[in-house]
Amino acid sequence: MLLGVLALLVAACAAPAAAPAPDCPPTPAPAPVELRYATNVSLRDADGYRVLTVEQPYPGGAPQSTVLLPCGAPEPALPPELAGAAVLQVPVRSVYAASTTQLPMLADIGAIDVLTGVGTPDYVSGPQARARIDAGAVQEFASGGLVDVERVVAAAPDVLLSQGTDDPAFPTLRQAGVPVVGWADYLEGGPLAQAEWIKVVGALTGREAEAGRVFAAIEARYRELAARAAGVPPVPVLAGQLYEGGWRVPTGGSTTGTLLRDAGATWSEADNPAAGGLPKDFESVYVADGAARIWITDGPWPTRADVVAADPRYGALAAVREGQVWNRDRRIGPTGGNEVYERGVTHPDELLADLVAVLHPDLLPGHELVYLRRVS
Repeated sequence: MLLGVLALLVAACAAPAAAPAPDCPPTPAPAPVELRYATNVSLRDADGYRVLTVEQPYPGGAPQSTVLLPCGAPEPALPPELAGAAVLQVPVRSVYAASTTQLPMLADIGAIDVLTGVGTPDYVSGPQARARIDAGAVQEFASGGLVDVERVVAAAPDVLLSQGTDDPAFPTLRQAGVPVVGWADYLEGGPLAQAEWIKVVGALTGREAEAGRVFAAIEARYRELAARAAGVPPVPVLAGQLYEGGWRVPTGGSTTGTLLRDAGATWSEADNPAAGGLPKDFESVYVADGAARIWITDGPWPTRADVVAADPRYGALAAVREGQVWNRDRRIGPTGGNEVYERGVTHPDELLADLVAVLHPDLLPGHELVYLRRVS
C-alpha cells in the first residue's frame, strides 16, 4: 500500500521543476558571484541561467550540477554536459535543510522564512530556526538520519540541501521533481572556505548581495584577529580527544588546524600540510603534546573529575592538572544541539576570537566567550 501511494506521489510530482509559477514575474540575471576560498563548489553564469556545481557532494562522489534559472525565465537549451541536470527556479520559496550549517546562513541573509524542513529538529539550536520549528512551520524529514521519501515528495519543497552524504532516497526524490543539492562544505580546506558557502545560499534565495556583505564582515574580522595572533609567540596546545580507543590529532592543513594556527597555537602536527587528522594512540599524544597547559576539546565534560572518569590517563595531562581544559560546548540549544556545529561553522571569526582570547588573553581583554567553556 505504501509503495502504491509513493508511486502516485512520484507520478504527480514528476512535472518539470522549472515550470514557472503563475505569480512569478521575469527577473534580471543576478550579478556574478565570486568564490575566493571555497573550492568544492562553483557558481558559473551562462546565457540566462547559472550553473551550481558541487565537485564532491559527498566523499568520493562525482561532481553534481544544478541549473539555477531566474524565476519566470524560459527554460534554456542546455549544452550536452548539463544533460540530466536539475533545473531549479530561483529564488527558491521552500528549502529542506539536512545540515544545521545551512540554517544560520539562511538567518544571516534574512531568508529564514524559506526554511520549511529540517532533517532532525532536535539538533537545531539557532533561535530563528528554532522559532520556526516551535511554531510548526518546519517539518522533520530525516528522523534518525533516514530521509522519509514519502514525506518529502508530498511536501514538494523547491530544493533539498543534503548534509554531505549520499542517500538511496535521492534518486527517487529527483525523479519526483524534488531537486537535491549535495552540500559538502565540510570537505573544504579551511574555515573561511566553509563559511563562503553562504554565497551559495544567497544564489539560491536571490540574496547574493546580502550574502556577500555577511561574508565580507566575517572575513574581515577573521583576518584582523589572525593578524593580531601572528604578532605574538605561539602557545602550545593539546587538541582532540580519545574516541573509540584512538586520538585523531588535527593536522595543520585541516579546518581545525587552520583555526588553531591562526589563533596563535602550536602542537605536534601544526606543520603537517595534510587535511583532516592524524590517528595516534594516547601514549604518542602524551609524549608529543601532553605537556601543553591548554587543551581544546569537545568533551562533553562538566568537571575535571568527569574528564578523569572518562579515562584515568587524562589525569596525567598538564592541562587537566592545571585546570585549562576547554570544551566547545558553551552554547547548547534547548533540545541539546551544540551551536559550535551550526553557527560556529558559518562564523569562524567567532570561534577564532574565542581561541585567541583563551591562548592570548592580553590580545582580547574583556572578550565574552561564545563557544569555549572552561571545564571546572
